[in-house]
Amino acid sequence: MTQQDMRRLLSNLIKDPDLEKLNLNLKSTNFFNILKLESAEIRHSNFLAWLLDPSGSHNLGDIFLRWFLRDIFSDEKVEWSDEFQVDHYNLSNVKVYREWKNIDILIEADEFVVSIENKVYAQESEHQLSVYRARVAKHFPDKHAAFVFLTPEGFTPRKEENSEHYITYSYSEIARNLETVLDIYNDSLAEKVHHYLNDYLTIVRRDIMKDHPSIELARSIYMKHKEALDFIFDNRPDRLAEISPIIEKVVQDHGYVLQTINKGYVRFLTAKLHDVIPRTGTGIKGKESFVYELDFWPKKVTLRSVIPPGEPANREILKNAISRVPGAKEPTGKLWYTQFNYMEKMDLTSEKFEDETLIEKTISELLQKHKPWINQVEAEILKDASQFVPS
Repeated sequence: MTQQDMRRLLSNLIKDPDLEKLNLNLKSTNFFNILKLESAEIRHSNFLAWLLDPSGSHNLGDIFLRWFLRDIFSDEKVEWSDEFQVDHYNLSNVKVYREWKNIDILIEADEFVVSIENKVYAQESEHQLSVYRARVAKHFPDKHAAFVFLTPEGFTPRKEENSEHYITYSYSEIARNLETVLDIYNDSLAEKVHHYLNDYLTIVRRDIMKDHPSIELARSIYMKHKEALDFIFDNRPDRLAEISPIIEKVVQDHGYVLQTINKGYVRFLTAKLHDVIPRTGTGIKGKESFVYELDFWPKKVTLRSVIPPGEPANREILKNAISRVPGAKEPTGKLWYTQFNYMEKMDLTSEKFEDETLIEKTISELLQKHKPWINQVEAEILKDASQFVPS
């Protein structure tokens, strides 16, 4: 396809009134979009816990909680109650916990507890659900228990033994109950609460259930302009490149000096080392003979000490200095020496980290956690700095 042909396709796309209509729909004021909460699983659990709490500032009392319990207790897995008994329970003393012993939401009433595992963008780990059941049984031996597995489409747990105990619940049922509350109690809701519920209902239908007029409009636009949109998608900004400036800022906020930077990693030095490390490295753009390296490729984040190829005498001085730090390992690699290497499994490019503040918090905690050995490496290198072969 020629450049002129692609320009024509892009021109047709940008002049399509449906695209403007979709743009206006997506830009309509929505509390959850403004705070970028629509793709954050933790935030969904926070909001649902707020709705389920009779003492929540929504002033709904136990209204949403009762509608939820009617759904749960109507399931055959709940043998000790049913939907008809919900209105007979005293829910005034109900406590709703977030992340109680890693359980997403825990509802504790006088007679029972309900454990909710919320999985919007991920699957449960192998033993996660069975571990949660055991914890509830241990801590609430005198209370009945119900276990809920909440997913966008009401999926069952992967392991059959968990399917026997966990009630499958979907976000469509959450949406239905929200609509019920908005319909029946509309006149008694505070204006602010009314907006919150409507905004959240939009997020659930559009971003989780994919059941919203904007979705159909988007699909229609795609079918009309497939080639142009595929071209745009293939040339979209690189996520690693997008998050790199965020990580650079966090590194600087901790007082470190940035060195060589590229997609997927940030290299830095302490302020004191920046002034003494010789620039005799041959395998690194900035010619640093030593750096701390923070890698953030998909699936993992790694913080390590690195001695790149370069002046042999300086490499030996650096290797010996770092070897004196407790926890230092024998250098791995023939050309690139790594004596400290800490890896954590996380994917900063995933939807979970769409919230930039979560990236900042994660990297900041990582740097703080490993600050002791970073400082110790600095101290040992400074002891031998006078021996360096100058740049």
